[in-house]
Amino acid sequence: MNKARIKYNFKYTGTSIMIAAINETFSLEQTVNTICETCKPEDITEILLLLSKSKSTPECVETAEKICDRENPFPISILWQNLPFAGGAYRDGIAAAKGSHVLMMSADLETDPELVQGMLEASRKNPEAIVTMSRWIKGGGFSGYSKIKQVCNAIFQRGFSLLYLTHLSDLTYAFRNFPVDLMRQINWQELRHPFFMETALVPLRLKVKFIELPALWEQRKEAESQNSFFANFRYFKTAFRIRFTPWKKLLVQRQN
Repeated sequence: MNKARIKYNFKYTGTSIMIAAINETFSLEQTVNTICETCKPEDITEILLLLSKSKSTPECVETAEKICDRENPFPISILWQNLPFAGGAYRDGIAAAKGSHVLMMSADLETDPELVQGMLEASRKNPEAIVTMSRWIKGGGFSGYSKIKQVCNAIFQRGFSLLYLTHLSDLTYAFRNFPVDLMRQINWQELRHPFFMETALVPLRLKVKFIELPALWEQRKEAESQNSFFANFRYFKTAFRIRFTPWKKLLVQRQN
């Protein structure tokens, strides 16, 4: 039974998988190949490779084009982002997605593509819910993450879980599958990396059901991250804004 504060369509017909890429090549190819090899075609509507005409490297674009041109078990296409930054790319993907659900992940292998099929199965069984991966529950963890960053992340996650009175243990990990109609009713504000946390906190305010599954995070093996450590402090402003905004104002305002 859906106990969310708003009504949205959630009948599962297939997931649109969004993969944002800037400077990844072999990691992007491995991500897509793993999904093609391990996922059931009937669970996937399409894969959208989110690229930037100004930021994605020529090598990254060439890799994406080769993936799209080959024979694949489901449609794979490039979506050139119009909105800026990482969050903007995923917002464009949400608007363009053809599936009943939309899955957010990255091309750098920090979101393990081996776990995607389990997420799709969980969404098929619980289509009203957001399926979110966690590095902090049993079975999850970190590999190649500095101890200092890990401690800071733990404090951050625990603090904001208390602020939102939620059992969720990983509010910032950009590895989730959502009902797309739910996502399109939300008035998104963030364009940079805090968008990833916004996709957890706004649904929490709307009392949407979450299902948390374990994930092992491994440090990227290719290129550099586009998010610096100190940029993470932007998350505080986002978290407090959402927490103290009336929930109805978090939605797209419909004109009568």
